Amino acid sequence: MKLFRTLMFVPGSRPELLAKAQLGSADALIFDLEDSVPLQSKAEARANIQRVLQDGLKKPVFIRVNHPRAGDCQADLNILASALPTLPAMVQGVILPKAENTADIEQLDQWLTEIEVKTGAPKGRLGVLPLVETCLGLRNTFDLVRCSSRVSGMSLASAEQGDFMVDLGGRWTPASRALTYPRSKMVVDARAAGLSWLVDGVFMNLSDTAALRTECELARELGFVGKMAIHPNQLPVMHEVFSPTPEEIEYARGLVQAFRQAEQQGVGAVRYQGMMVDYANVRLAERTLSLVEGRDS
Repeated sequence: MKLFRTLMFVPGSRPELLAKAQLGSADALIFDLEDSVPLQSKAEARANIQRVLQDGLKKPVFIRVNHPRAGDCQADLNILASALPTLPAMVQGVILPKAENTADIEQLDQWLTEIEVKTGAPKGRLGVLPLVETCLGLRNTFDLVRCSSRVSGMSLASAEQGDFMVDLGGRWTPASRALTYPRSKMVVDARAAGLSWLVDGVFMNLSDTAALRTECELARELGFVGKMAIHPNQLPVMHEVFSPTPEEIEYARGLVQAFRQAEQQGVGAVRYQGMMVDYANVRLAERTLSLVEGRDS
């Protein structure tokens, strides 16, 4: 899975935005069939997204489906099964909202396998990005990652007055102490389960760019590598914060090259720019490079 810095929500009920968003700067898009779509507009939203898939995609796309226990998840997934004889290459997979239990991901895994068989896609072609929106989901993060190889990343619904904050009962601020532990726990659990792609949730105040930057910097400091967006104006700040600087990239490439050359000579530690570096430093440098090389620029 590419390490997308930004994933921008686009309501499925807004066909003009489904097309327009593909011309913007977001790394990837989320075509939404859940919270941003009124109940009476769900069928129309599915039809809108299906038409866009048939017309061809210019951006990587995830589809946020309704929860498997909500009753209409399979109708959402049928978009993928019927859009084309073969899956559009830009479709990355689905976002599972309100992720809490392994059984829900296992059920989603089964349905996605059926779609891959129907469309002739390789098994495992479609990924799952769980969105944790409750304390129970946070508590189960490690298990959610490990229950299916389709889980390509983890994301936390960290928005002000969002579902997670309501469930937590904390008080949100841009540098929120209430979210420090939840963010850290998600990162530690996901890393322990072998994931590299951690995505922070949306920022709701469209007029406060300074607060957006504060929240992005905090999320990156804690180990997140990207963030969800709700408006194109948020993307420049997100891209800046979640991108390694040219100096960081140059340093990481030089460190890896120097270490590999020393490794070929049987040396397990090497001096680089005045510091002794070993395998831990190399892993960190390779992670920095993956933020550039593991996603579309």
